[in-house]
Amino acid sequence: MALDALEFDKLKPKLGDNFLLLGGDPFLMDTVTDQLRLELKQQEDVDLVIIYGDEVKCAQINDLLDAYSIFSSAKLILFRNADLLKKAELECLAAYFADPSSQQSLVITAQKIDARLSGWKKIREACQTVACDPPRHGGMFAAWLDKALARLGKTMPQNARYVFTNRVELDFASANNELQKLSLLVGERKQITEADVLRGIGSSRVGTQIAFAKALGDRQASEALSLLDRMLASDQKALQITSQINRVYMTIYHILLMKEAHLSPSEISGKYLMEVFADQRRFYLGFAQKYTLSQMEKIFAILLDTDAKLKTTAASDAVLLTSCILRILEAA
Repeated sequence: MALDALEFDKLKPKLGDNFLLLGGDPFLMDTVTDQLRLELKQQEDVDLVIIYGDEVKCAQINDLLDAYSIFSSAKLILFRNADLLKKAELECLAAYFADPSSQQSLVITAQKIDARLSGWKKIREACQTVACDPPRHGGMFAAWLDKALARLGKTMPQNARYVFTNRVELDFASANNELQKLSLLVGERKQITEADVLRGIGSSRVGTQIAFAKALGDRQASEALSLLDRMLASDQKALQITSQINRVYMTIYHILLMKEAHLSPSEISGKYLMEVFADQRRFYLGFAQKYTLSQMEKIFAILLDTDAKLKTTAASDAVLLTSCILRILEAA
């Protein structure tokens, strides 16, 4: 069972424990590594060694992991970009876990892995997996925001949190930078208000999201793929994008269910679409006219299949997401 990176501070790791950090959020990976290094420093005088999967060779891996060398010491070894390891190097790393040392801990980071490969199977069995996924929607900032505000000695009322999570970019590093700026903005004041957030964070990402939703809802394949390219070029992560797609179709699905129960459009918009901005509800009511309940079952199956492939295959995110969108929009 993977542990969420935001819950890592609840662990009490010891030297000899090994971790596999999976996901596309470097901020969370660095946070986990820093917490682990701090914890181990309190127990042992550990040396930090960093190595990169796209550069290392088998001989280097074997030398580095040789715990019986006269030069060995307590080490925290950080394998960055391990998803870029070649097959031979992956097998070298996996072989280490047949007889791991209690005098060193490994932290292996990868955006995604091919779980079918025997090397990755061995590594996953030997390591505690920590999920370092980027937030797929603003609501996923909640747990992080609670802890970040507590560290700063600040509070933020619910209305300010709502504006903050809808204005910051969907990655923890950007959100953390914006929160640090807001903390400086309010100075000694303990509460960050909605007005502070509006003044401190001037732009919003909502416009791009509704444009993407409109392209999907209106079955505009070329526009949807153009926006997909733009989002990938701006470093949005694949799981963030699939989450956006899923939210669009989940909202359409709920509208179709309510129409099936003979609720009027005004009832649906006025009472049951509270998760959608008021000025966007009419768009979603229009989208629902272009889909049927039977199509929703196929669409959610496509999304589930895409999510699994993004996490377990080496195919590029762009190819998998393009295929996902085309399959959805062509669903009969």
